[in-house]
Amino acid sequence: MGFLTMQFTITINQQKALEWGLNAQQAMLFAFVYETPSWARPVLANGGTFYALAKAKIIEELPLLTDKPDTAYRLLRQLHKAGVIELSHTRDITLVRVTAKGAEWNRKLDGSEKYPTPEQEARKNIRPTSEKNPSENGKKSEPGSEKNPTNHVTTNPDTNQETRDQGTSAGPEGQAVQVAGGAPAASSAAPVVKPRIELPADMPGPKDPTCKTFRPWANYACAYRKRYGVWPAWNATVAGQISQLVDRLGAEDAPAVAAFYVCVNDARLINDCHPVGALLAKCEGFRTQWATNRQMNLATARQIEATQANLNAALEAAERIRNRGASGQGGIHDNPFL
Repeated sequence: MGFLTMQFTITINQQKALEWGLNAQQAMLFAFVYETPSWARPVLANGGTFYALAKAKIIEELPLLTDKPDTAYRLLRQLHKAGVIELSHTRDITLVRVTAKGAEWNRKLDGSEKYPTPEQEARKNIRPTSEKNPSENGKKSEPGSEKNPTNHVTTNPDTNQETRDQGTSAGPEGQAVQVAGGAPAASSAAPVVKPRIELPADMPGPKDPTCKTFRPWANYACAYRKRYGVWPAWNATVAGQISQLVDRLGAEDAPAVAAFYVCVNDARLINDCHPVGALLAKCEGFRTQWATNRQMNLATARQIEATQANLNAALEAAERIRNRGASGQGGIHDNPFL
């Protein structure tokens, strides 16, 4: 699947995007960031090599994505939270690099590169000179064609990040961002927890334990199959909903709430076979039910409502009796036998 931009054709791995819970915007931006080693300026920071990427560059090359610098940066932060890129900064510019997890974006089942970048292709083609056929190893040209120009770095100070102090600073969402020479960035990726049981091989959805949506989806899917006898559907909409569930409840609570939700005996949910959309719509309420270990369905709510109505009626009647007594019209305290 390709999106033609100003100077790039971006290849999106839809399978990985679904597995990692990336939406279309996030997948488009990650596909662009994935190619930065082939054209962006490398910068040494925090003991590693990052690549300079200005927000203005994202806007210029991905006009279909956004025209707002803040939106571009927010999407970068979301990719950082998903664990597919690392972010750092200099005083003037944002630095990015792909994580080990993100490097799987372009892998085939055998582990080789499905669509090698020019840099990877050049490394693959380097072989020692053969004495038998010395002419077969010609000089390799340097990366840099019309498809991957070498002058893509934008350093316009008007589009730089706001000035940051040395060490660790907070990004637009208030989360720690790694700065050159400072402390490591705070990771918000979901913790890697091994399943207590072996997951069936035919379970749809993400298989990578480090994936943001892996644990809540596995809990939901297994509880769903136990109740209904089939796996729930996995598609782009469901992937986005599970990702939002983690954003709203957190990586620790979302898996437990997802499993609890399938066990809620509510006529409306049972009639719809416990869809993920209904879980997301009222996830905070389901979290409260899970935390208090008390299911709340329509019948229970009506019982509580009826009990409260009876209590209100009794209180109102008692108040009327007291008022009659106070006004001299006769009340319970006027009865000499009480």
